[in-house]
Amino acid sequence: MQTAIYVRVSTEEQANEGFSINAQKDKLTKYAEINDWNIVDYYIDDGISGKNLTERPEVNRLINDVKAKKITNVLVYKLDRLTRSVKDLIYLIELFDKNNCTFNSQTEKIDTSNAVGRMFVKIIGIFAEFERENLAERVSFGYEQKTKEGNYTNCNGVFGYDYLIGKGILKVNYEEAKYVKKIYEWYLNGESMLKIAEKLKDFNVHTKRGGNWNQSTISSILTNPLYIGNIRYGVKKKNSFEVIGKNITPLINENLFYNVQNLIKKRNKLKTNRYSSDDTYYFKVLKCSKCGNKFHAKQQIQNGKKYITYRCNGKYNDSCDTCGFSHLKMEEAFLKFLDTIENFDFNERVLEEKNQLMENNDNKKIKEEITKLKKKRYNITELFSMDNIDYETFKQIKEVIDNKINLLYKELKSNSIIQSNSLEKIKKIIINLKNNFINLNNHEKKIFLERFVKFIEVEKVNDTVIIKNVEF
Repeated sequence: MQTAIYVRVSTEEQANEGFSINAQKDKLTKYAEINDWNIVDYYIDDGISGKNLTERPEVNRLINDVKAKKITNVLVYKLDRLTRSVKDLIYLIELFDKNNCTFNSQTEKIDTSNAVGRMFVKIIGIFAEFERENLAERVSFGYEQKTKEGNYTNCNGVFGYDYLIGKGILKVNYEEAKYVKKIYEWYLNGESMLKIAEKLKDFNVHTKRGGNWNQSTISSILTNPLYIGNIRYGVKKKNSFEVIGKNITPLINENLFYNVQNLIKKRNKLKTNRYSSDDTYYFKVLKCSKCGNKFHAKQQIQNGKKYITYRCNGKYNDSCDTCGFSHLKMEEAFLKFLDTIENFDFNERVLEEKNQLMENNDNKKIKEEITKLKKKRYNITELFSMDNIDYETFKQIKEVIDNKINLLYKELKSNSIIQSNSLEKIKKIIINLKNNFINLNNHEKKIFLERFVKFIEVEKVNDTVIIKNVEF
């Protein structure tokens, strides 16, 4: 048989001679020779965990070679060398079987060329996954207990401190520590997290791991109680807690820390969100004339009044210097642009095709949701049949799911009528575009722009939004 030998060790197993690369290769090579198997290649994932397939280059090369029919037999030293996931194991076994490739494990004496071998593979795989999850729980419990005792457990360190490997303690990094205090003071003095990030870039200050400063890195510093000598376990979890740390030198005083926490809560009340809505109807069609990036919409509600701004995505990765602008300025610019163009003639066939495409997309989403709900209904039925839930619970959940499915089916039926009406409305809009666009409500403007405008290319010059190009 044309045999592939797969070998893997994870980092913590490097020192274990029984699982070492050379030991596995030697034993498997001899085993293949005894069985008179021809070794095609060795596939070695060195220092990689077996919990998933996606991050293992050699197992993926092995899969491709199996699909290409280069291999008719896969040999491993032990089952958990190939995978620790039952889901991945079943996928691989079925993949091998589909491509007429057998699977052999030397230690467990497994041969999938027969039904008994395939059954044992699945049984052993269940225990391998159980052991991995059990180990993860033990490690998590260990970290939790160490934190309760006031010990710092993040060996990567944190900005402002250096972690002394082997000693398990934090040492103040005075160069970074002075910026920790500045970050808190800047924020308390009214600077936004984004502005603080830009300041640190201007000062050529590097993050702990040499990455770029952004809002999330600033937020993690501003909300970390470590800087007042406390250690937390988990963030916004049921079992999260905070304790006084052992041998932690505070970098700021408690008064400064808690004043910042209060200010963060106040600013969060602005309810800042980024999403496409009826009120942000330019969101999906804006394009930056400088860098070609799309824009995102930012909506704020303060004292009952709504503020909407658009900002180029390139601004966040320093690839563009285009300034953001308000929704009102964008509306003003677009209406001025409409003044410069003639009313459109329309091709009814093209409009109907476009409308049909949008209808198909809408219906596709509804059908996908129906499929998900049917799967949930199947799963809940399985739980009931296995006595994992009582009849009343099953009945209530099934009733809710059935009602949702029925509503979605009704929506599918009504879509064709709605689409037909909207098509007639769009025809009227196009005949006299400017006047009709002004009179549309926000939802209708959103539908029109997303269906009939490919992009609006914009830039901001001084305090004015300039439309460079519109492609319909």
